Amino acid sequence: MTEQSKSRRSNKAVPRRMTWWRRVLFAIAVPVAHNFLRLTWSSFRLEIQGDERMRMLLAAREPVVFAFWHEGLLIITRYVAQLLKEGFNITFLISPSVDGEIGVQLLARYGSKAVRGSARRSGAAALRGLNRAIQRDKASPCVTLDGSKGPRRYCKPGAIMVARISGVPIVPMACAAHRGWRARTWDRHLIPKPASRVVIAVGEPYTVPREMDEEALEAHRGDLEARVNLLVEKAEAVVEAPTDTPVAQQ
Repeated sequence: MTEQSKSRRSNKAVPRRMTWWRRVLFAIAVPVAHNFLRLTWSSFRLEIQGDERMRMLLAAREPVVFAFWHEGLLIITRYVAQLLKEGFNITFLISPSVDGEIGVQLLARYGSKAVRGSARRSGAAALRGLNRAIQRDKASPCVTLDGSKGPRRYCKPGAIMVARISGVPIVPMACAAHRGWRARTWDRHLIPKPASRVVIAVGEPYTVPREMDEEALEAHRGDLEARVNLLVEKAEAVVEAPTDTPVAQQ
């Protein structure tokens, strides 16, 4: 083995294993996180901008691709958990890492399944898994557009590729909270404080063509990025407006 190949081998990340103490940690962390979300969610003053669109999706019972920024994952995950109770099948793309097991177990408590995969390491397999869930189970994937690593609010092509191969529409989403914490993470994750006014904005569903070249893919990527950023601005405008000020549904 050459020195160069040894160097490449040593630079590879060693995958972490599900050790006994991680099992204990997850057994404690998952129910704590679930109960925290349940209790705080019941205290929120929740408003859905574009609720009529979501009602139409529920009535149609046809799969879509929900697309939003990673910073809104906590809020939107809890919101779509309510859709599960109304018979809407939801699935998530979860990292195959050991830490991703927390997300899998938490989603299971809401009755949702997960497709394990990573756009960075197993992109093609992840796309196939999501497409299978759409075609076989009529599941609607939830995709964080900026992935699990960022850059923040930069739309990666994953959601567009899923919509392209499956033929289902993309539904952009965003959220905002009047009072909340911002985590010191790459995505500045939004954590609403109890009793906060929380707004979730649901955009207009739209489809992408099955056939597109690199230039067209980039155009759709930029368009989706702009759509979600516009929804963020609208949601933030609603939460900052006085509660007695009417805000038009978009």
